Amino acid sequence: MTTRLFDLQAHRGGAGLTAENTLVAFGVALDLGVSTLELDVHLTADDEVVVAHDRVLEGDPRFLRQITFEELRLVDVSDVRAADFPDRVRRPGLTIPLLREVYDLLEERGADPVEVNLEIKYDVTAPLEGPDREHFVETVVAEVERCGAVARTSIQAFDWAVLARVHEVCPSLRRNVLASNKYLQPGIPGPSPWLGGIDVDDYLGGFAEAAAERGFDAISPIHGSPYLSGVADPSYRAFADERLLRAAHGAGLRVIPYVVDDAATMRHLVDLGADGLITNYPDRLRTVLAEAGLHLPRAFPG
Repeated sequence: MTTRLFDLQAHRGGAGLTAENTLVAFGVALDLGVSTLELDVHLTADDEVVVAHDRVLEGDPRFLRQITFEELRLVDVSDVRAADFPDRVRRPGLTIPLLREVYDLLEERGADPVEVNLEIKYDVTAPLEGPDREHFVETVVAEVERCGAVARTSIQAFDWAVLARVHEVCPSLRRNVLASNKYLQPGIPGPSPWLGGIDVDDYLGGFAEAAAERGFDAISPIHGSPYLSGVADPSYRAFADERLLRAAHGAGLRVIPYVVDDAATMRHLVDLGADGLITNYPDRLRTVLAEAGLHLPRAFPG
């Protein structure tokens, strides 16, 4: 077995196995063995950093920013996106956790090697539906620092201005940029609103060159489309292709595509030389890595 360290990231804790972004999901991921817990964060009305993907709750017209954490704690999120994952085990009574509770879980399990890749869910197209960008970044970074977790944490975002502010507030935090053509907007005149005033078409080396110039540590591109069916679909078109990986690696960037759930696409990207994958099914990815003779992350069972 080779010692290449592949970054197995459990998307929202492994949303294909347990309700996403819950402490139970993160616990299941640690039981299996992953290198990184991937998650999303929002701010509540009382400025608590909570782990959740959507800025609204089903059946509630308010945004999370308008709801206190005490109120959120009463909401059962066990069935969030259950229809997308009909085979996952249902565990009723799961609630939205605080970010610090995820770090507490890692400490309780003694999972020192496991990292956290957190996405700041700021939407440049709907700035009034959440906190101010600067306040959002500063509050999240302060919480990471308060938890003593800077060394084990990377911040990811589609919004390059969010990542720029992260670096201003805490230069030692690693930054990963999420990307697809929807956000990069190649071939469209003028800068994309997601790129902080940058026009990706101004870079001969494309997206990877622009990301490297901004000092990012990694890129997380969508793997391709249709992303649910993957490489086995005759209509599949890769975004994270050999050319992008070569350009990114040449610029010193790691490449961690999202969200890769079928084994065939996992194998394809592992063979291409991806540095990691973000997946809803960390168990499937462990099998693919084992078959490829790659190092498997250690489990930290509860």
